[in-house]
Amino acid sequence: MAQKSQTGGTEKKESSLLYCKGDFKEGALQWVTEPPQGRVLLVLSMDNTCPTSSFDMDLCAEKLQSLGVQVPADPWKRLIQEGVLRPEVRRYLFYSSRGFQIAMAVVFYISLWTNLYSTLQLCSLGHSWGAGVLVTLVALALTALVILVIDCHQRKLNVNTDVRLAAVNEIFIEHNIILGITNVLDGPHNVLQLWFVHFSPERCLQALSAHITHLQGTQAMAQQLLVIFSGCYVRLLVTGRLPRAGPGTHLGHSSVPCLCQFIQTTVLHTHHSWGR
Repeated sequence: MAQKSQTGGTEKKESSLLYCKGDFKEGALQWVTEPPQGRVLLVLSMDNTCPTSSFDMDLCAEKLQSLGVQVPADPWKRLIQEGVLRPEVRRYLFYSSRGFQIAMAVVFYISLWTNLYSTLQLCSLGHSWGAGVLVTLVALALTALVILVIDCHQRKLNVNTDVRLAAVNEIFIEHNIILGITNVLDGPHNVLQLWFVHFSPERCLQALSAHITHLQGTQAMAQQLLVIFSGCYVRLLVTGRLPRAGPGTHLGHSSVPCLCQFIQTTVLHTHHSWGR
């Protein structure tokens, strides 16, 4: 699959090229003068089922320059290549994709139902309609439990992807951008998507620094927490898996928490926890 990065609209001076999250297929870019917090700026896609495919880094660098982001390209391109495009990481992303997990859940259900029903037949209990209903209910319940466990796991920090993006986010956060990676199933293809999200860290950094100082931490610790968990935050943000925001969010009128609230809730556990 050819690498994709959507473009559209007419260029205007002193404007920012923004990505419209509602439709990333065609014509999904628009111009605005000031991007709000949490707005997706750019998405790069690649086919993870093709070993030779990769993100179009040169096109990405051009788009970032059109956004007014002047970042030396060689460091972050090398970090992305080494961090998330290594063969072992790409294999992990494929096997941890939601489409693959759903397929495994179906296989698990069928195998479990067959084994349970066969066991009841061996015990001379599998010839009544009630036995079939019981087996179906048990298999459905256990499969649903497996899916819930997988979903809770997906909400947590992923060492294989989110942490690998920390070095890249350390570069981009100084330019009010954070990155995250997701994978979706597009027919027979497993598509990796690299998301560039607008994020001004000042207010979150101040709030998190004050909070950590209260917990005997430092300002340096707050900066590292923002960098490390930004990839996980973007992944949950763009897939709609963040909880509703509590009071004091730095995303304006958004219904999702800002990055510092996310860290306080899921890492520091100083508010009501979610997705454990």
